Amino acid sequence: MTDTEEVLRYLHQAKQRVEGGSTQPSSGEEAVRYARHRLEEALPHAHAGSEIPADARLRPVKNAMLGAVRPVTSHQAPFNTAILQALDGATAAIESMVHRVELQDHHGERLSAGLATAEIALDEVIEDLNALRLDVRSHLESFSSTLEELRASVDEAKSIAATTRAQQEVVLRIAQEALSAQGFTVEHLSELTRELGSGYERLYEDLEDTFRGSLESVRASLEPYLEDLAATKVEGDIVDVGCGRGEWLSLLKDHGIASYGVDTNEVVVERCVDAGLDVRHQDALVHLRTIEPGSLRAVTSFHVVEHLPLDVLVGLIDAALIALAPGGVLIFETPNPTNLNVGAASFYLDPTHLKPLHPQFLEFLVKQRGFTTVEARFLHPSNELDLNVDDLAAGGTRDRAQGIVDRINWAFGGPMDFAIVAHKATSSEA
Repeated sequence: MTDTEEVLRYLHQAKQRVEGGSTQPSSGEEAVRYARHRLEEALPHAHAGSEIPADARLRPVKNAMLGAVRPVTSHQAPFNTAILQALDGATAAIESMVHRVELQDHHGERLSAGLATAEIALDEVIEDLNALRLDVRSHLESFSSTLEELRASVDEAKSIAATTRAQQEVVLRIAQEALSAQGFTVEHLSELTRELGSGYERLYEDLEDTFRGSLESVRASLEPYLEDLAATKVEGDIVDVGCGRGEWLSLLKDHGIASYGVDTNEVVVERCVDAGLDVRHQDALVHLRTIEPGSLRAVTSFHVVEHLPLDVLVGLIDAALIALAPGGVLIFETPNPTNLNVGAASFYLDPTHLKPLHPQFLEFLVKQRGFTTVEARFLHPSNELDLNVDDLAAGGTRDRAQGIVDRINWAFGGPMDFAIVAHKATSSEA
């Protein structure tokens, strides 16, 4: 193939590439690499039109022909060289541009990665802010609740202070009247006794809240007495003497049983009234004596009789017997001193306890005052000690050892309370 044919072939290939031939490069690096290869192919033919290669066929004839046309083609070689140099420069420029584009692509990828990281960080910040907002809201709600409690405590303290100030003013007024009258009258002393005798009511209420047990647990322990009421075919109210916090009254109310309570502690009376219970601030013995005889269904009293001197206890039993309808029931519950832990220790947690009542004595007293079918029930075993015969040293008979074990278990782990459940005789029994 002649040099001219080689150049024509090269130009023809270039034309195909321009027109979208299959040899078109697909990327910047490939385009530069392709241009370099084509320049390398074209460089050997830069002399076309100016000299004949040494190995060309019929070289003398061709040189003669070239000499004839040299005036026309003398500038072809410089032209070809210039064109190739220009293409080489363009290729270098394209290579530089490709490099810059690749750098821009690299920077773009880094920027995209940075943006993705920033988006993730932003999402985390938003999540943290949302969590912080919820935490702040929770603390605000807790703070608001605490603030409301503090306000309630402040209001209660103000009320107590106002009551105390009013009581002080009453005492001072009575003292001034007595001084002006040059002596205390019976009326003065009675009023002073009423005002000064109520100083420990709130203290006792706090004592009950601490040692009596929760309202729910006390209510649960009183539920068995509902069966005694159900077995009593008597109409009328139930009077709870010394109703305290009102656990028994609330239980009766929930079962639709007509009842009310009396108590001398003004603090617990107000507390029960606020809870929707019917409670009167009155001495129980005085109240029972004002009731129409034979009109009550039951008289109940839980952990009260141990606070009473004997004459008041006897008066309470007599007043209850008169107020109850025939067949009515009397229920007393009190600590059991035959449990040594109770009789020697826990009984004295309450400084207003007068003395323990032995179960046999209280059963005797109720029966002696006129009640029939008197039953003593032992309640609420502590189960703190549960010995068996094998716990004792060997020796002696098993029956004797069992008796000792039973007495020890009773004394240290037996029932902590007992109840007296007695009925007034019906007309046929009288």
